[in-house]
Amino acid sequence: MNKINETIILLGHGSRIQGANKILKNIAEIIKSRYDGNCIEPAFLEFAEPNINDLLENKIALGCNHIYVIPYFLYSGNHVSRDIPEILEGFRQKYPGVRIELGEPIGIDERLAELVMEKIEAIKIRCY
Repeated sequence: MNKINETIILLGHGSRIQGANKILKNIAEIIKSRYDGNCIEPAFLEFAEPNINDLLENKIALGCNHIYVIPYFLYSGNHVSRDIPEILEGFRQKYPGVRIELGEPIGIDERLAELVMEKIEAIKIRCY
């Protein structure tokens, strides 16, 4: 039986503005520091590196046989509902021995509403 070698990919859209891409990389580092025992890697659909296709190829070449892709998107638009599943299905076909799973986008969460309320209060304070 093969040993399970897993990785978790935090997948963002990507931007031509490198500072925007740094946010996803920083989030991945925060998660990595709190998520013992697993490899957390950031990746991007476009405009930034590592590109999801390149990272998947690299991880599979290194022996990862369980890959979990978490879309760092607020909702399930075209990228989450169409583009990402198509990319992952292509890899499943190419590497049938590798388990590749797609998680849910961030979606609705009370904690996000609380964060937005904090931002509202911060701007209101700045205005006075």
